[in-house]
Amino acid sequence: MVSDIKAIVTDSVNPFYNISLESRIIDVCDEKTVYMYLWRNDNTVVVGKFQNAFKECKVSELEGEGGHLIRRLTGGGAVYHDVNNLNFTFVAHKDNYDLKKQQSVILKAVKKLGLNAELSGRNDITVDGKKFSGNSFLTRGDIKMHNGTILINTDQNKMSKFLTVSQAKMQSKGVDSVRSRTVNLAQYDPTLTTGKMAMLLLKSFADVYNLPVQLIKEEELDLNEIEKIRREVFQNDDFRFGTNPAFTNSVGNKFAWGEVEVCYSCEKGVITAVEIYSDALDTAEIEKTKNFLLGKNIADLKKFKLDGESEILTDTVNLF
Repeated sequence: MVSDIKAIVTDSVNPFYNISLESRIIDVCDEKTVYMYLWRNDNTVVVGKFQNAFKECKVSELEGEGGHLIRRLTGGGAVYHDVNNLNFTFVAHKDNYDLKKQQSVILKAVKKLGLNAELSGRNDITVDGKKFSGNSFLTRGDIKMHNGTILINTDQNKMSKFLTVSQAKMQSKGVDSVRSRTVNLAQYDPTLTTGKMAMLLLKSFADVYNLPVQLIKEEELDLNEIEKIRREVFQNDDFRFGTNPAFTNSVGNKFAWGEVEVCYSCEKGVITAVEIYSDALDTAEIEKTKNFLLGKNIADLKKFKLDGESEILTDTVNLF
């Protein structure tokens, strides 16, 4: 049962620090608290846990203009952040995690602006059919996390410039560019700022959970631990870009649950190395699928009975 709701609102716009702080909340979350974390990044592309950074982003161009490429812990697709985009994160023990409640915090906050926000597709929140928020998810042990974006007045020219969203995804949405698919909320309310939206979210957080919000300082999460996470994980290029060998084969396709590309090498028909790139929301199933394929004889893959397995594992195996 939830007895406390706590909020952290950081002034930092450093993406490596901010995403490390998010990870630290997972470490400290207990069985009675729901956390909401509000944060902004400056000139950053964030790729999903299993995405190929170089296929999703023009990395050299981004970093050449002082931007940052970071990889998050959650699944889903690549997004562009600047200081006019507000990010939110909810963290809770599995017994207190309630996606509908968490999403209703966002919906209620936006509706206070007089806008009819709606859930759409597998992970979007829209106004007038255009996306202003994409959501992604993570389970780590007994703790679950839900995070996402809120486009306030983001530079859509840079969004289009740095992101290289696949044509298959664009065609499935019936649009021809990432810019035409998204909308800034400031388009409807020119007075809207990230600060004003943060205040609306804090009020909605209290209203939805019917509890007072406890604002806590970042120092309470142990800045040394946050720095350690930043250094060892998120700013480590092995995590950001991967260290995989050159693969000799690949298969891929787009499914209802997301896109997938399997890159692999094999000897005498046996898969000896494999990496999966995907914007799937279920990161655990991608990891499971990767482990399933490693060491398998390709000729035998069709013989496995996959009844009861997830669509992600079944569809991916059936690509071979």
